[in-house]
Amino acid sequence: MLTNTLYFAKLLNNQVTILSKLCSDFGIEHAVICPGSRSAPLVFAFNRNKNIKTYAIVDERSAGYIALGMAQQLQKPVALICTSGTAALNFFPAIAEAFYQKIPLVVLTADRPAELLNQQDGQMINQVNVFGSHVRESLNLNKENSNFEFRILNLLSKSMLPVKGPVHINVPLVEPLYEDLAICNEQFAIGNYKKKPYNNLTIFDNFDKVKLSNAVNKSSKKVILIGQGFPDQKLASVLKSLEQKGFVILADVVSNQHESTCISHYDLIVAQATPDILKTLEPDLIISLGGPVLSKALKLWLKKQKPQFHFRIQQDEFLVNTYDNVTDYIVTNNIRPLKFITENFIPKNLFLNNWQEINAKAKQLVTDFTQNNQTVFNELVAVKTVLEQLPNQSQLQIANSTAIRYVSYLGLPNKNLTIFCNRGTSGIDGCTSTALGAALINNKITTLITGDLAFFYDRNAFWNNYIPNNLRVILLNNNGGGIFNLIDGPSSAPELDKFFLTKHTLKAKNLAADFGLIYENCTSQNELNQALNSFFEPSETAKILELSFDMNKSAEVYKAFRKMVIGSR
Repeated sequence: MLTNTLYFAKLLNNQVTILSKLCSDFGIEHAVICPGSRSAPLVFAFNRNKNIKTYAIVDERSAGYIALGMAQQLQKPVALICTSGTAALNFFPAIAEAFYQKIPLVVLTADRPAELLNQQDGQMINQVNVFGSHVRESLNLNKENSNFEFRILNLLSKSMLPVKGPVHINVPLVEPLYEDLAICNEQFAIGNYKKKPYNNLTIFDNFDKVKLSNAVNKSSKKVILIGQGFPDQKLASVLKSLEQKGFVILADVVSNQHESTCISHYDLIVAQATPDILKTLEPDLIISLGGPVLSKALKLWLKKQKPQFHFRIQQDEFLVNTYDNVTDYIVTNNIRPLKFITENFIPKNLFLNNWQEINAKAKQLVTDFTQNNQTVFNELVAVKTVLEQLPNQSQLQIANSTAIRYVSYLGLPNKNLTIFCNRGTSGIDGCTSTALGAALINNKITTLITGDLAFFYDRNAFWNNYIPNNLRVILLNNNGGGIFNLIDGPSSAPELDKFFLTKHTLKAKNLAADFGLIYENCTSQNELNQALNSFFEPSETAKILELSFDMNKSAEVYKAFRKMVIGSR
């Protein structure tokens, strides 16, 4: 007869084997695993599952974002596995980002037995519900778990519906950890339960068609606001139809709907148009959907608006009212109410024409300004140059801080790009790892535009054996936190240099050499133009193009850009 310890070890390890099979049967095809000892049974179970491709990533924080980048592209769960103790806490930033960006992750944390908690045992913290409200659901496995398969499948389904997001399974494991995993008993064999794959799940919903129809027909100035989101061709088609019927479509820079609208410079317009022009652009009907929007100027402007109707379309349980003027919530998918409008609304009016005229002026101002400011090498013009040279149908990943703001002000080129940025929590941590994870999956040229602090903070993104050769990094290096030179508050504070700018002398050349990456540095606009001629061509490894700027000169150009006024003439 087995001793109690050995018996429970076999029981829990068999649960881990079943867990791996349930995950692959649910549709999980990729698992990012961080090294550790307590997690050995999880490593064995997932690595030996022929339906799951595994990746070994040393740094847990980077691993979390790499898994996030993969799930971002797949739009289905990726498993993320670590050992016990503080390893789990290093996943937290990526989990929070996944929660707010609605990206499905299945996080599995190995743990020691509950009876050892707070008994001075090594590498142990309280991991039960450790991620709190930043996961859709948590489950702590133990030897008393009843209806094991049902509980796991139910939890996995929560990663996809009613909205996507991370879920957490904490897995206490007892020694011996390195015994070969036993074959599951017949009663646990896959196939003995009704499979419940994620892509067959559905959600039932409805909305008040009469109320929506009356609001649309009563309104003459209609705006549809699209926040952060994923590529969706059905949504794009419906939005294009609505624009043709006079709706103004305002699509965030990471909405992946920028080609569904002719209004490419709304961020610049609401920030720098004269009050009389902004008055003509005020809506009486807003329909908002998707995630957050980047533009601070747009947020402030919309908070001043009091439209007669504001319909918020969402499936999330948290009712979103960013601008404090929502009048009605439509709890359904994005397509249904918008398609209903296209089928029941015919008139077109001049409101869209007003926006188009102002957008044309804003676009010309951007073109003229960037053409006239190429003598001094600066970040704004450099980013415009990079955007214009991006390959068609490629992917653009953008780091937080100045990079994403530059792109939003400059507007995106019509090149059928997919655009991503970690705007769920808007942190600089993990931007490079996310881009690397995305490039591992999508097989497209994937370009990351990033600032120096975000890049060097996440240098461990390259500390693995999976660096994809389709990854391209444009590094804007102004030697330290240049965004704070652009913000009115910090730029005038005496603490600017010590606590905001984070000045440094780091360059990416040594990092590129350490990880075998192709590297080039540019210090002028002419060098950049020349480098971009071949930068996006196929190569055997990833490439880094470092652009070195004088922080103060870039700040001067940017401030001049922000002083431009969009007027009636």
